[in-house]
Amino acid sequence: MPYQKMVVSSIKERHPEVPVIIYMAPDKSSREGGLLECIAKSGADVISLDHTIDLGEAKKRLAAAGYPKIGLQGNLDPEILRDGPPELILEKAKDILSKAGDTGHVMNLGHGIEATTPEPYAALFVDAVHDYDHSA
Repeated sequence: MPYQKMVVSSIKERHPEVPVIIYMAPDKSSREGGLLECIAKSGADVISLDHTIDLGEAKKRLAAAGYPKIGLQGNLDPEILRDGPPELILEKAKDILSKAGDTGHVMNLGHGIEATTPEPYAALFVDAVHDYDHSA
């Protein structure tokens, strides 16, 4: 953690206008947001979540820890995007988007896209994000 804070501070000193995103890779210590509050202390503007934590839960925990305005990125399970079916991709994407709120959210996968993901599924995901009605 001290090293992440040093890196973020260094970036902010040189380029204060550049948002800093830290990705929380899904390993045994960070699954289900195990390091969420710790990463928030780094000074990053956005935390990129893996798919093992619910976006709404992450927002609640960050608010309770004193970080209600930190942005989030993620967090569709890349296996859902790869395997479908299309109805599940749409359901999960809409669920994530419905929990995004107004603190800033970058829709993304909870980890990288699988090489075997069908292009029509990726297109469906992108279209679902573009077509989502945030005013609802």
